[in-house]
Amino acid sequence: MLSSPFNYAKRGFPLTALIAVGVLWASVSRAPAAETEELLSFEINILPIVQANCLVCHGENLQQNGLDLRTRDSIEKGGESGPAIVPSSAEESLLFEKVSSGEMPMGGEKLSDEEIELIERWINAGGLSVGENLQSVRKRARRQNVPTEPEIMVSILYPNCLVCHGKQKQEGGLDLRAGAGVLKGGKSGPAIVPGKPDESLLIQRIVAGEMPPADTKKLRVRPLNSSELEKLRQWIAAGAPAGDEVQEVGSGPDPLVRDEDRKFWSFQPPKRPPLPRVRNQQMVRTPIDAFLLKKLESKGLSFSPEADRLTLIRRAYFDLIGLPPAPEEVEKYLEDESPKAYERMIGDLLDSPHYGERWGQYWLDAAGYADSEGKTDVDPIRPHAYRYRDYVIRSLNNDKPYDQFLLEQIAGDELFDYKSAKELTPEQLDYLVA
Repeated sequence: MLSSPFNYAKRGFPLTALIAVGVLWASVSRAPAAETEELLSFEINILPIVQANCLVCHGENLQQNGLDLRTRDSIEKGGESGPAIVPSSAEESLLFEKVSSGEMPMGGEKLSDEEIELIERWINAGGLSVGENLQSVRKRARRQNVPTEPEIMVSILYPNCLVCHGKQKQEGGLDLRAGAGVLKGGKSGPAIVPGKPDESLLIQRIVAGEMPPADTKKLRVRPLNSSELEKLRQWIAAGAPAGDEVQEVGSGPDPLVRDEDRKFWSFQPPKRPPLPRVRNQQMVRTPIDAFLLKKLESKGLSFSPEADRLTLIRRAYFDLIGLPPAPEEVEKYLEDESPKAYERMIGDLLDSPHYGERWGQYWLDAAGYADSEGKTDVDPIRPHAYRYRDYVIRSLNNDKPYDQFLLEQIAGDELFDYKSAKELTPEQLDYLVA
């Protein structure tokens, strides 16, 4: 229980400090009891102990071993031996080690059990100053390069835990795909206690060898190594920081984007450039020809001679659909003497289902598509992989806009409530396949 701030007026506290404490006390008095038990601050709970016992050696006139204990920040900064406290971990804090062993105060009486316990509780609760809360601990952890939620998820929990606690399977009701699920926990309660790694079920089960279970080794899931376990401990001890805070989007300039970045070519609005002047203007049939010819002429080159119509149709077929033209298609083109014959032939090729098959291969290669697993001699077939292949082909043949194509592959299952849908449309099926 915290005392009323008015009790501290008798101790000579400045008026401004009392006002701050009053605000804090008012908020604490309305908070649930579970929260008030851990809401300790340096100025109210720890400074009186330090003033009475420590400032002779670590105060204004003398700072032995470079250690100044007058403020919360100077305590964390520490001295020649390093930081005096590790917020949220009294066991790792030099200050707690020294006072609990009796080494400090040097030459004086050992602190009482109540004072030592208060220091321990203060450190484990985050080592807060007046007005700070758990969010402050998390911000401080980000400044000190403590692992954040995305790092922990991607490097530790995803590869080692999602087999049993992911989307398909949630043993014991525990979902470890996000920090919210870790905090919520499962049937046994929250998986972690922010600020207290040793009290966290997740750490206890890992240390006991119960997670990941031994039978998951066949799925290439291995126990955490000492480095991963230590990183997980640090994250919990720091209050399980979630990572960078969401930036508010406004109408003004974004402070994260430099003016130099804005000059990059892909961020510039498109402008139609003037057509370059070329020496052999008679060779220009389209605006693109002018740009190509200008570059060639600067190198002393020019266009190759025009291809005959048979060569032209073969080039177009191989380029657009990857197949040679059939004899009847060659005959049809050669007999068409219309000025639009070439355009019609190109249009037919672009409308061909083979167009998507020809050009879809480049996207499928980039995405790592394969009809079987590979890697082993067994090389098992992926029976439904063809669905994605056909989706890519359909998208190209239907002239699907590129941004829509990407959106469907990144978040297709978020574009509609597929779990509640009684019957899926072809478009919705495409979303899920993507």
